Amino acid sequence: MKIIAFNEIIDLNHRLEEKELHFKIHLQDACGRQTMWIEPLGNCACEGKYGDLYSEIDQFFKENRYEIKYSQDKMSFWIIN
Repeated sequence: MKIIAFNEIIDLNHRLEEKELHFKIHLQDACGRQTMWIEPLGNCACEGKYGDLYSEIDQFFKENRYEIKYSQDKMSFWIIN
């Protein structure tokens, strides 16, 4: 199983900040699987930006050779093998 390091989440959050995407990614480790969840940092600042957010998340994990899957509401995601 692939493991995400806290530093990788920190790097992703810096990348989102640089792109002026007002979201924060959190890492949670539970029951043998890490889950990441998305925190919008204000309703107005995030409206219309979700497409850009998902593109950045997808690109970040692709660059780091991880494949991810989103939950049904796309507010959390995890690494798949």
